[in-house]
Amino acid sequence: MGRKGVGKLAPFGVCQTIEVISSSGKQVVDKASSKKGFITSHFIMDRKAILSETDTPYYPKPGTLDDTVQPKLGTTIRIRGFEHRRVPKIADFERQMAQRFGLATSNWRIILRDSNRKPGDEDYERVVGAFEAQLKPGTKINFKRKASAKEDSCEAKDYEVRGPEGISVGDIVAEFALEEKFYPVTGWVGYAKEPYKDDLMAGMRVYCRGKIAAQTAVFNMKAGFTGEHDVRSYLIGELHPDWLDEDDDLIRTDRQDILWSHDLGQAFQDWGQKLVKLIGKITREPMRKSAWEKFQQVSEINKRVEQVYPGEQQGEIRKRTLEMAETIAKAARGDELEDEQTIESFVQLSLLLGPHITLDKKLKEAAESKDRPLEVISAVLKTARIAELASFGRIADDRVRVIDTLESLKGTEGIRESAFQQLLTQAPWLINPTWSPITANQSFETLKKEFKKFYFERTGEWLNLDDFSDPDKQPDFVLSSQDDTIQIIEIKKPNWKLKDQEMGRIGNYYAIMTDFLAEPGNSEFQKEFPKFHITLVCDGINLTGQSRAAFDGLKEKKTLTHINWKSFLLRTRKMHEDFLNEADRQRRIATK
Repeated sequence: MGRKGVGKLAPFGVCQTIEVISSSGKQVVDKASSKKGFITSHFIMDRKAILSETDTPYYPKPGTLDDTVQPKLGTTIRIRGFEHRRVPKIADFERQMAQRFGLATSNWRIILRDSNRKPGDEDYERVVGAFEAQLKPGTKINFKRKASAKEDSCEAKDYEVRGPEGISVGDIVAEFALEEKFYPVTGWVGYAKEPYKDDLMAGMRVYCRGKIAAQTAVFNMKAGFTGEHDVRSYLIGELHPDWLDEDDDLIRTDRQDILWSHDLGQAFQDWGQKLVKLIGKITREPMRKSAWEKFQQVSEINKRVEQVYPGEQQGEIRKRTLEMAETIAKAARGDELEDEQTIESFVQLSLLLGPHITLDKKLKEAAESKDRPLEVISAVLKTARIAELASFGRIADDRVRVIDTLESLKGTEGIRESAFQQLLTQAPWLINPTWSPITANQSFETLKKEFKKFYFERTGEWLNLDDFSDPDKQPDFVLSSQDDTIQIIEIKKPNWKLKDQEMGRIGNYYAIMTDFLAEPGNSEFQKEFPKFHITLVCDGINLTGQSRAAFDGLKEKKTLTHINWKSFLLRTRKMHEDFLNEADRQRRIATK
């Protein structure tokens, strides 16, 4: 490894015994056999004996060939007693070796052989080649020594930087100076096709005289520079500052990093940080362009826009929709463009916002127009209608998706009631299509807390309302508010029949809520929420005696509404599917 030895005792990192047999020196004649050969040293080192707690000096044991004459020069090292370790697959090991040693040279190579396979088997043998990384086209920047440079010359004019076509690299140089001495850097940097999948690939590998010296992502640069996300996720390279160990050796002993605190190390770091910043700027637009091209291909956004807004008079809406899609795609992270759900959400957002952006532009035109006011206003109204339908159509479509989820839950064996209750907190319109998810309402949140305290004082039990943080704790019911009414929603799993004990609990909720709102100290709650109502979603009723009478009484007073699962799903789906069909019909009319 250049000037760094692997360490005479380094094999003890993986084994217990090291045996060395080394024949060297001048050729001699063995007195016993009269044969010519070379004096041989043979000794065996034992790790446990070396590490034993004793003041006695350790001496390796001589081997059987020690002080004998052997016919050939050379050294053999045998290591035994390996520690149990996970051995990587040969393909992964080759990649690891390539990162450390994989530079093409004419005088040496590394061959890997899998001793568990036979010659001829697949992956029996691999020759470690150059470390391979797939680059995005048009992002590679090369630092080269000019072919015209004189062999003994080493000046700035002898080195050049070449970037891909269409990218100016005028501010990037292949060298720097320190104390009037010139330090060139050769190699390349570029952007990987995919975000880093392993640490071997991350950042730039620094080699000195063909051996690894360090690996650095951004030359220790702090956060906050232009194009930082792309640089930290995609930038890779291979740099060759062969002067790192010329005068002062700047390579750390373990060859894992460089001594950046040294004056020369600091100068190299400054050069590298400037390089990273410049690359972040000049490759930002090509990366954004590449993201848009990938998004177009994967999402088929052009086709989708044509399908949704096909009319001749909707050309501007199509244009604005694609502009919005391009903006979103260029701002997206690389991994987001690999996820189907994320891509679909980007498409839907673009289709939704396109008409609204067009409407905003039309309104500005109408405000500034002095001629043809009727024509401009007509265009505004048409665009407004399409924007309105796009918004409501998206809402209806999302709601139908939620209904599909609810139906799939309904058909799942062993599903807990809490799953249905949690869905209701996110989509209360499942109970009543006019209801919307409640926003943060401090008065209602306070009411819930005070009601839970009041219930505890009456019963000695704490209510668990719509808190789903603990999957093992069954919520009692969903407490919501719509308009000026407190809604108590009790939902049972499909095919369940309400029992006397459960009706007793519902009646108890009713009585305690009535008393709670009648408390003099709760008059403000009663002003804001003068009514409360109970909704029960349950397929059957299996009540007797007082429980049945209480159930019928609440229904007669219209304080309780009972819905079975079949009518519950049919009613909600029917209303929203009709809405969606009408939105599609109106959109088709608007495109004619």
